[in-house]
Amino acid sequence: MIKNIKKYGFDNNYWINFLFNIFPLIILLSSGYITVYIAFFIIYGYKFLFNNKIKIKVLPCDYLIFIFFILSIISTIINYGNSDYIILAKSFADIRFAFLFLLIRNLFHHKIIKINTLLILSTFCTIFVSLDIFLQFIHGRDILGYPEIDGRYGGLFGKEAIAGSYIQKFSMLAILPIFYLNLKKKLNINISIILFANILGAGILMTLDRMPFLIYIFSLVLLLILLRDFRKIISLSILIIILFFTIIYKNNDRIHNRYQPIFRNAEIINSKIIDLTNKDNSSINKNENLKEKTYSTGIEYFSLYDSVFYVFKDSLWIGSGTKSYYKKCHELAKNKQDLLCAPHPHNLYLEILINQGIIGFIIFSIFLFFLFKKYFLDLIKNRINQSERLFKIIFLIILIAELWPLRSYGSIFQTVNGSIFWFILAFISSDKHSLR
Repeated sequence: MIKNIKKYGFDNNYWINFLFNIFPLIILLSSGYITVYIAFFIIYGYKFLFNNKIKIKVLPCDYLIFIFFILSIISTIINYGNSDYIILAKSFADIRFAFLFLLIRNLFHHKIIKINTLLILSTFCTIFVSLDIFLQFIHGRDILGYPEIDGRYGGLFGKEAIAGSYIQKFSMLAILPIFYLNLKKKLNINISIILFANILGAGILMTLDRMPFLIYIFSLVLLLILLRDFRKIISLSILIIILFFTIIYKNNDRIHNRYQPIFRNAEIINSKIIDLTNKDNSSINKNENLKEKTYSTGIEYFSLYDSVFYVFKDSLWIGSGTKSYYKKCHELAKNKQDLLCAPHPHNLYLEILINQGIIGFIIFSIFLFFLFKKYFLDLIKNRINQSERLFKIIFLIILIAELWPLRSYGSIFQTVNGSIFWFILAFISSDKHSLR
């Protein structure tokens, strides 16, 4: 139990806290470093628990996550067990996310982890990435000399256009310490809230990643609704971001061309949807590799999702297995030439349907139901103090932003995006978060 930890003192907790809290910094590195970090953190974390004779508590949500990944392995074996050993190996490797989830939840359950450093690093890293994007947007190269890639700005991430997603995913954790200090009246830093919120918003905007920017604005609106004590500050922050967006949209061709399709009228959009779903349409090469493709209008996703549902119908109940969409799509495209085959479905829920089918989707939905139920009950029944309420609201907003059904999404089974997704989900699913 926790007594077994206390008798060892701070030194015994230091490295496990260090490994947990440097996560936002590690994600800035390449996928190889992230893989090594996740593996080392898992091994060291469980060794820490065993050495200190801390019982691993397994909750129903933990069982659901493990069943979710085991189903993925079973589906992969059934579909590709004798033909593609690389995909099969990846399906077994993905189980690391389940062990990561269980580890983080137990570290919080036993009050081993303190999140001060994580929040501070989230603030530092998101601000730094935002400023680096400013430099790249203005001068064409970031601090490391990386140029823009295909009209997108990746900053420190180089060829991977995920800078906007990175800032958005850690934005609420980055702002949380400022709200907390303001709530405790330790410092009157309303200006800092406005400044930080706008730096992050501008950073996401200049990456030209549309969905992270829209999700970020949506998150601020949720903050406005749920945080009564900060409504004036949040309102002002949103207004400044919108004003900044309006000015740069009208005066910068790159921003204008990237966001202009969003403002097209419904008649034009509907006509494009009809054109894109027409079998005789030849404006898009349906079978091209879309790994580096930038969707100029966003409407191409409708054609992609149509292909996803076609692939899904081929394996309804347990799916096609881990990372199987691209391969399965090309197999089916031999008989259906108009399929749009991307590396992954670009949507969280569609990816689950493809990988684990209806059964996997139900398992994940049950997990989410109990998770959201826990948050709403805590907030509605007022069983928590003001500081705890602030944390619950921020975490709930992060959860909603991550799981918003209509957002385009990178694969939750890839190293970078998957590590962020399962780390955040484990973090948000945990209780007993401690700042002291």
